[in-house]
Amino acid sequence: MTEHLTRRDLLRLTAGVAGAAALPPALSAAPASAAQVGAILPQAAVPDLLADDVFPIGFYWPPPRRQINDERYDEIASAGFNLVLGGNDVYNKNANVRLLEVADRHGLRVLAVDQRISSAVPTPGYADRIRAVLEEYQQYNAFAGFRIVDEPNPVTYPRYRMITDVLAEAAPSKLSHLNLVPVYNPAWDRAYETYLERYVEQIAPSFVSFDHYPLLKDGTFRQTFFLNHKLIREAGNRAGLPTWVYVCSVDHGVMKRPTPAELAWQINMGLAYGCKGVKYFTYWTPTARPDFEFGTALIDKAGCQTPLYDAASTFNRTFLQPVGRQLKHLQSKQVFHTGPSQPLGAEPFSAARSRVLSAVSSSPMVLGEYERPTDDGQSWIFAVNRSYTTTTDVSFTLKPEVSSAEVFSPSSIPHVREYVPVPLRDGGRTFSVSLAPGQAELYRTRRTT
Repeated sequence: MTEHLTRRDLLRLTAGVAGAAALPPALSAAPASAAQVGAILPQAAVPDLLADDVFPIGFYWPPPRRQINDERYDEIASAGFNLVLGGNDVYNKNANVRLLEVADRHGLRVLAVDQRISSAVPTPGYADRIRAVLEEYQQYNAFAGFRIVDEPNPVTYPRYRMITDVLAEAAPSKLSHLNLVPVYNPAWDRAYETYLERYVEQIAPSFVSFDHYPLLKDGTFRQTFFLNHKLIREAGNRAGLPTWVYVCSVDHGVMKRPTPAELAWQINMGLAYGCKGVKYFTYWTPTARPDFEFGTALIDKAGCQTPLYDAASTFNRTFLQPVGRQLKHLQSKQVFHTGPSQPLGAEPFSAARSRVLSAVSSSPMVLGEYERPTDDGQSWIFAVNRSYTTTTDVSFTLKPEVSSAEVFSPSSIPHVREYVPVPLRDGGRTFSVSLAPGQAELYRTRRTT
């Protein structure tokens, strides 16, 4: 059995090549007890990437080591990114030191890949060896933790738990990043729930990260996209953990390269479902890969900016970062779908369950409702056009106990947060909005009771 579930495996399985083996047999096994993997270690602090007010906007597949220079990393920071995940050929100490030094000069944080961490095995002295590697990185301001593994097989959870326990005890402010496989087959929903339960129980993570790339080159759409977001959100809420999502920004395999509207749509859906961090797959275009033939990402194979770089830069800086800062420390309470038809995994809008809205017109929308951890009478609604191809118009009717509604107006001035009163009609209860494909708006409301 392989240690990783690769995207190529999943594509083959989704296409029916391997049928029910799409997730490993281990997914259907009963969760192991905590005693099998060691007692959960209490963290002395929440990792900085989760605790501070900066919304994490990162990417996988950075520039190759020969391109680790100030010009390239100024290019990254200028596009609104603040987090670099190691990869490409940047996976050893020498390359990481160069990366950390350049990243620090541009205000970027790094989740480094070091094979001495990711390949550690529980042999005598392993904890000391992990701490020694960690010590090599602690002196660098840009160091935010380690990217440990992508899409691990559950049979390897105990080994990764031993690694992350050592790191959490020695450096609780640093993040251990493990990313989970998506669910691409509706028949796997129960197995996937077990998969998530085992991950949370056996790894005891600080957050839950996953990827799901729904837009395909043949123009079709993966029907499990919203179901996957739902299951991840529920797992995070049950465990009290934030969730992060990867979005597709490069054509590879059967996945298409998104338009700017489709890129924004993927990100906004993640925000609607409560995600507190966004990562692009990929930034630099991979070459000579054994798993996929890649098309073009934000930076092409020759190292040149593409139009999608420009679109991502504008979106990251003018919308995602300011809106993400608003949502980062709020709790995702509900996610509703509106419209004449409901996709797989959707929860139809319910006035009885909404804290804010008594009615919504039947346009295809996704509505994420947020509140503070301690209810102070405020609620936030993140409203997203569910279509990435057509504009939608929607009307909202507020509940009688809602005394005011404001729309967030992202500012180009860092850290300036501005809410603007929404014009209300019909006795001060109703307002409308028109949203372009993939577009979203953030509203804040206040209740009198």
